[in-house]
Amino acid sequence: MSNLERRYRALLGVLPRWYRQDREEEMVGIFLAERDDELDLEHSWPGWGETGAILALSVRTHLAAGAGMSSVPAKVVWRGEVVRALGMLGLLLGLFYATAAVVGLAVGFGGPYQQDVAWWRVLELGPFVAFGALLGGRRTLAKVAAGAPVLLAVVSLGQPGYLLTWSVFQLPSLVTFVCLCLGFHREAPTPPARRLLWWGGGAVLLGVVGGVSAGAGMLTVGLVTVVVRVVAFLRDDPVLGRALSLFAVLQLVPLLYLVIPSGGFVVPAGVLALLLLLSAVAPVRRRAQRVQA
Repeated sequence: MSNLERRYRALLGVLPRWYRQDREEEMVGIFLAERDDELDLEHSWPGWGETGAILALSVRTHLAAGAGMSSVPAKVVWRGEVVRALGMLGLLLGLFYATAAVVGLAVGFGGPYQQDVAWWRVLELGPFVAFGALLGGRRTLAKVAAGAPVLLAVVSLGQPGYLLTWSVFQLPSLVTFVCLCLGFHREAPTPPARRLLWWGGGAVLLGVVGGVSAGAGMLTVGLVTVVVRVVAFLRDDPVLGRALSLFAVLQLVPLLYLVIPSGGFVVPAGVLALLLLLSAVAPVRRRAQRVQA
């Protein structure tokens, strides 16, 4: 085996085993076709284009949708659905934050908050664009728009005074943004618009509450997560249930930040943190049923 072939096989290691068993030899053969120069075989490396294509294929196969591929294990399809559901929850959280930012500026207009108004704050409205673009099937635009608030958060790292606050409160948004980018690959299904419009409207209403009182808004988001988690269990929806379990874990970190004695949120935040913890560890199926690999 030449060094080039060994490097190609190492690169293909990012693909899931079930996919490599059927396609690895064929893919290596295609990569090495007409490359018979001894110097090339010993010292060359896979090209950037080939590497990028394999990494993209790795995402699509690890988080498969089941429509664009054959013989996809049920467990892989289920994992992809959970990641996409978590990404959608993050986008709804983005709608909440965007609405809260707009309402917060409106409430503070003419007061001390007026100095925070700047042209770059329009990027905070990115989730609205992302939500509409994703429901319309324009996934690249949706990911770019959803990344706008993330860019603002990264820029805030340059201000040491905000580092701890950023780390605590941006964790759910960052993780769910990654899920949005990975889960909605080109072979993933388009989310159902009619159903999600209701969810989007609910996120906006919660954002109004959050704009008036950030602590109360966060508590409301956590409470809604717990309630919907129970509904998903009663409806025997394991995909939404698992996504909400993970979403509950992500909310625990910023919520526990409120448990630190500060105002009147200590007891409600502590109780809600316990409920989120129970939501995270509770079973997602009413009936004993396992996803077959």
